[in-house]
Amino acid sequence: MPQATVLDGSAAGAVPRGARRNAAIGLITLSLFTGTAARYALSPMQELVSADLGLGNHQIALLQGMALALPILLISIPLGRLVDRTNRARLMIVLALACTAGSVLCALAQNFATAFVARMLVAGSVVAAQPAALSLVADLCEPSRRGRMITLTSLGQVAGSTVAYILAGMLLPWIPTALPAGSALAALAPWRVVLLMFAAVVLATAIAMLWMREPQRREAGADSGGELRVALRALWAYRRFLLPLIGGLVAVGMADAAAAIWAVPVLTRHFHQTPADFGVWMGLLNLGSGVVGAVLGGFSADLGLRRKGRAGVLLGAVVATALSVPTALFPLMPDVAWFGVALALLLTCGGCANIAATSAIMVVLPNELRGICVSLVIAAGGMAAYGVAPLLVSVAAQLFGGGKDILIPLSCVGLLTSIAASAAFVRAMRVAGEVNPRETK
Repeated sequence: MPQATVLDGSAAGAVPRGARRNAAIGLITLSLFTGTAARYALSPMQELVSADLGLGNHQIALLQGMALALPILLISIPLGRLVDRTNRARLMIVLALACTAGSVLCALAQNFATAFVARMLVAGSVVAAQPAALSLVADLCEPSRRGRMITLTSLGQVAGSTVAYILAGMLLPWIPTALPAGSALAALAPWRVVLLMFAAVVLATAIAMLWMREPQRREAGADSGGELRVALRALWAYRRFLLPLIGGLVAVGMADAAAAIWAVPVLTRHFHQTPADFGVWMGLLNLGSGVVGAVLGGFSADLGLRRKGRAGVLLGAVVATALSVPTALFPLMPDVAWFGVALALLLTCGGCANIAATSAIMVVLPNELRGICVSLVIAAGGMAAYGVAPLLVSVAAQLFGGGKDILIPLSCVGLLTSIAASAAFVRAMRVAGEVNPRETK
């Protein structure tokens, strides 16, 4: 059975210090930054891609949603075991190379099927890197600093999505005038060239990651011997805590994913904005909400741990999801300014809740169960958030408005999932301090 996690920093294995530790965390953050940028590069350009490839609402929902959910659902459990038992630094390099290949394939796609496979490769590799990154960071710092260090890696992802929006908005009108006439790149649509540029940056990051070495694993409990069924049985001992926690994370993911995927179509169709109009401010909105949400989530987790023990880690998640309920109505705002304010608040609350809940996993569970647990969370959350939530919006729009109006369906999905997330985190917080790792009933 799993043993309680050591929280005082006295676990076996010295924590790397100084420049080597900082450089390793910096490389991990850089990898998440470039991968996330490649993943989100398509988002501000999705209406251009839709027109170029002749896609409808359902296909956009699949391309931006299900293409992410399917690979995570398929590989999450074996990936979690790889994270817990193999060289995580090398695993991140392989995933970066897969992201590069997927970006290139998407840039050259001529139909929906090819683009879908390419997006599966990109999105799957980027999200799959998260458990490895979190596990590495946990072994590079003391338990009392993990909330802040997880915040740092989250900021890398936030910055990646921000850069994707800003650069796409800037590059799309610039590329046709900058490329030499008659060159191979000049013959491509500008959105394709943008994707190729992001692919090159991810490849450079994969090369840089060759420098990083695998840190020693710390705070290990009972060894599962590499057997999946043993690891899952060990996780089941934490079910009173994990089931509501995962439910909350899934609900938060659904609200945020639906908002992120359909915000651009709302801006384009209802507010008549173009990528050049909203690229910069949407990028800054993502940056601001992501930074503030991550910082609040990380510091609330560390402060809650010091003040109220393990249950206090989730206080930020409970408050954030309660505040996100009214902001889920952002599609119904009367103008672009209020639309942006409400969307920023919704994403800020989602980021805070995610960091706080992820920190709780890193604090409560022993080392050898963190990777598999985070992978299961990503699988469940990814399928619900990207496989279900975007399609809920498009299907509801088709049923009740002929597919033209997505404002009410998008608002309803955000409202209901935010309420569910708040209730789930309240339950997880109540039982977090009472978790008995030897419980098997």
